[in-house]
Amino acid sequence: MKALLNLFIFLFTITTVFAQETTDNSPLIVVNGNILHKDVLEAIDPKNIESVNVLKDKAATAVYGQSAKNGVILITTKDISKRELKKLYKKYSAENSINKETDVFKISGTVYDCEKLELSGVYIKNLNSKAETQTDIDGKFSIEVKINDILEISFLQFKSQKIKIENKENLIVNLKAEQQIILEKPVIYLYPTEKKAIDIKLDLKGELLTTFPKYDKSWEVIAEPNGQIFDKKTNRYYSSLFWDGTIDFPSAHYKYDDGFIVSKDNLTEFLIKKLDHIGLNNQETNDFIQYWLPILERNKYNFIHFLVNEECNEIATLNVNPKPETSIRIYMEFYGLENRTIIKEQQLPKTERKGFTLVEWGGADVSSKIRENEF
Repeated sequence: MKALLNLFIFLFTITTVFAQETTDNSPLIVVNGNILHKDVLEAIDPKNIESVNVLKDKAATAVYGQSAKNGVILITTKDISKRELKKLYKKYSAENSINKETDVFKISGTVYDCEKLELSGVYIKNLNSKAETQTDIDGKFSIEVKINDILEISFLQFKSQKIKIENKENLIVNLKAEQQIILEKPVIYLYPTEKKAIDIKLDLKGELLTTFPKYDKSWEVIAEPNGQIFDKKTNRYYSSLFWDGTIDFPSAHYKYDDGFIVSKDNLTEFLIKKLDHIGLNNQETNDFIQYWLPILERNKYNFIHFLVNEECNEIATLNVNPKPETSIRIYMEFYGLENRTIIKEQQLPKTERKGFTLVEWGGADVSSKIRENEF
């Protein structure tokens, strides 16, 4: 028994030394000339061990190559075949699998963004145990788990991830930024046939950012036939109502079947022609071009697609009381191109202005979504 105890102490000392020197990289285990998993040591009855030897450094790699760079433990047993060793190991694994899946342990990790910067305040939740934590200022976290638990890692404006725990190794998590589209400069013009109190409720299928005048559940205004708008809450006059916000669509939204390819030099002529056809008046067209032209001119060519009237409800709906006789709404989606491409030309509707008329225009640069869908 004393010899057996000394053998166990010897084995434990060897594996501990190797672990310390190689930063948890285990040595190669060779039993009767066969390279086996390190856990086989647990399956072998010490009574069946004849001898134990150690090879390190060049002595190890000279015989077993680079797989032995962390050293080799050579074990000789008393009449145990490779086949019997495999049976022992399988039996050991089966007996301990239940324990491995029920044992609770702490796992640590670090969360980075796409630029390899640590993210603090990231939310980590164990979906099995419901345990929760957050990353610290260095992006690090620690949470209790079991094998096969699922961790959900989420952070505002980043795509969440789910990770299955398969071992006790530290986690390295890289979160990708959520590419949301900013819907810019939607402005609303009102032209009643007579001075009229109007209530407008805006339902954006995203997150509202900036409004002017301030939107609080609704805009309550008095509009005049010349387009002047008096806001009851601020007691000021405006030529239009302004809002912007963020929105995200599934990738299918950005697979356009039709549109226009417009060169930098032809943008003004193109926009005047199309906006006039849709139904915008001279002032509304000028406002549209003054805002978007400097942005569009950054690109040699632009792909342009318009959402018109009912199509705009995919982005936002307007509940207007009293209801306008005519609504002309247009959102422009675009992205830059280096070279001219060919696409089916979009057919645009024409709307005649009759009675109380509401006009709205806005747009979005969807370049980030197009690039995202290319990979």
